Amino acid sequence: MPGGIEMLSRKSIEGRFGSRRGFIRHIRYSVLHKLGRYQPYMAIDWRSIDRLVFVCKGNICRSAFAEVVAKKEGFSAVSCGIDTIENAPANENAIRVAQEMGYSLIQHRTTPIQSLTLTKSDLLVAMEPLQATFLAKYLGRQYPCTLLGLWATPALPYVHDPYGGGEEYFRSCFGVIKMSACGVAANAGK
Repeated sequence: MPGGIEMLSRKSIEGRFGSRRGFIRHIRYSVLHKLGRYQPYMAIDWRSIDRLVFVCKGNICRSAFAEVVAKKEGFSAVSCGIDTIENAPANENAIRVAQEMGYSLIQHRTTPIQSLTLTKSDLLVAMEPLQATFLAKYLGRQYPCTLLGLWATPALPYVHDPYGGGEEYFRSCFGVIKMSACGVAANAGK
């Protein structure tokens, strides 16, 4: 029976964190969050924010979904990828799971971050700490930035990419993204 227990644990980890790598990163970034490492990402002057700019790697899953959630909440939002091509559709699993949750990604097309015109009133919302670090280096810290998962309950500073994963993790990931995007939108509305 040890194989069955190991399989259940692996299946549980994949369903909640996407993969063992996602689980390990979740633990690492959660510890850093508890140590206060990501506190600066929560110091946002919400009165100066007019648009939410959701950022992930490919702009076909996480940031695309966060954008449609924020828009449905009534906020100006766009999404982009730091390593993507122009005008590709959303991932098929992302489209399907978003639809189950009452959101549409059918019209979504990818946007590389280089194609966006950013303003000082934009809030960059990254999915992972390394993406936030990249944005600070790439943009020279001239735009406010936060981590999407910090606005979830409990805070999850790292939102693992569901690309290539199963639908169970897509559902789990999109649940976190929805909760977090609503949290960001609620604060932006203050």
